[in-house]
Amino acid sequence: MRYQSRIPFRSIFRVKVCNPKNDQLIGYVGDVSEGGLKLLSDAAVAQDTLMNLRLKMRVREDEMLQLDVVLRCKWSRFNRKSGYVESGCMLEQPSTELGALVENMRVLRARQDRLEVAEPN
Repeated sequence: MRYQSRIPFRSIFRVKVCNPKNDQLIGYVGDVSEGGLKLLSDAAVAQDTLMNLRLKMRVREDEMLQLDVVLRCKWSRFNRKSGYVESGCMLEQPSTELGALVENMRVLRARQDRLEVAEPN
């Protein structure tokens, strides 16, 4: 059961998921919450697999955020519409960094939404 609301990404290429050992791209984050994320990749992940992953996100033109997390795959399925394998992953170890990132994203998303509503068509 999900306890936190998800933040879906308008562009799936916003947060990259890499192998922390060799920095090889594994996929992208489809959505994120304090408790986990949806991984979009080319390969299926076996249920209950424990993964050490690195999230990489451009914060500004000259600044890249990197965050290492330990996740456990809860489910995995192919999405014909997107062409990606979607895997629901739950944080295995608490991450204050991920929690802070999600909270900052919620604040920024709320500001953007208010600006969009305030702009005349």
